[in-house]
Amino acid sequence: MYTYSSPRLVTVRPEMDRLAQYAPGESLEAFSERTGIPIEDIIKLNSNESPYEPAPTVLQALSNFRNYNNYPDANSTALRNALADYTGVDGRHIVVHHGSAELINLLWHLFLSVGDNILCCPPTFSLYTSVTTFCGAHVLEVPRKPGYGLDIDAILDALTPETKLIVLTSPNNPTGNSICEQDILTLLDTGRIVIVDEAYVEFADNSRGFAYLVPQHENLIVMRTFSKWAGLAGLRIGYALTPEWIQAYMRRAQCPFEVNVAGHIGAIETLKALDYTLDNVRRITQERERLYALLDSYSFLHPVPSQGNFILMRVDEDQVSVREIRAAVEAHGILLRYFSQPEMRDFIRVTVGKPEHTDKIDSALHNLLP
Repeated sequence: MYTYSSPRLVTVRPEMDRLAQYAPGESLEAFSERTGIPIEDIIKLNSNESPYEPAPTVLQALSNFRNYNNYPDANSTALRNALADYTGVDGRHIVVHHGSAELINLLWHLFLSVGDNILCCPPTFSLYTSVTTFCGAHVLEVPRKPGYGLDIDAILDALTPETKLIVLTSPNNPTGNSICEQDILTLLDTGRIVIVDEAYVEFADNSRGFAYLVPQHENLIVMRTFSKWAGLAGLRIGYALTPEWIQAYMRRAQCPFEVNVAGHIGAIETLKALDYTLDNVRRITQERERLYALLDSYSFLHPVPSQGNFILMRVDEDQVSVREIRAAVEAHGILLRYFSQPEMRDFIRVTVGKPEHTDKIDSALHNLLP
């Protein structure tokens, strides 16, 4: 057998050396292995998943389907029609894809070339930066104001001729605040593509979101997902509402049969069972208020009001350290979200769970009182 001894002639793209891998929340399996706590005893509140199962009719439809040996409808006709009814936006504006993460990957690669940049407003979803780097582009960061609102004047001042995308999240992850329509309209006037990530919109007071603006603007994209509100994170199903000219390019760039049959079934049946699913959303938003009040009652925690299914809190490390809180909650089998970025190291994000999960958090935190 011939053995190659010469140097590699093919190397990876140079952007890979500056690409920071996206770090998702720790899995149940990894947490169980690290702590020794059985999976069934873990309370997973680190990835903003729903604590509730999908509607029984969703699970039944997935179980009853027998044609998994056939490819799905590449046009997602039935799902796009159902989404048109749900969003009030015509199906010709809708592109179905594998969750928000894959939508980000697709859209960024459509618009970004080497040397381009996107503008986003940290703290926000870190995947935007990872995918931008993978495209050979760069990120312009405009920090948010105190209270985490957008600094529109600073955004306008920061734009360059190479800025292709302005990326906003509403409600924003991890801060939980929503943006207003006037800010979107102002940024649309710049002529850049404005992307509004509405992964958590169903939990917001304005659950209608900004989908209705899409048909009126040639440079607005709204992304949504079934992962959070619908309890379908494991099926990876999301969609984008886009101008028709962008929809055409997205469909051209997608791989054939990209969205699997199970995802189609889960999403369609969810939209048929809206009363059940939205009742779970209401239970989560009610528990969010209770969880906020609980966290705010501890002097060493400073929670941020949220419109999502999560709450970000700053830890007063003069009283209690993040490390001590982590040890206390993990001893109770509770998995929360921690941050490695220097500016976020004294913050913790907690997903809103069931009432008994809030009670367990209270028990864990109570042990830290003097």
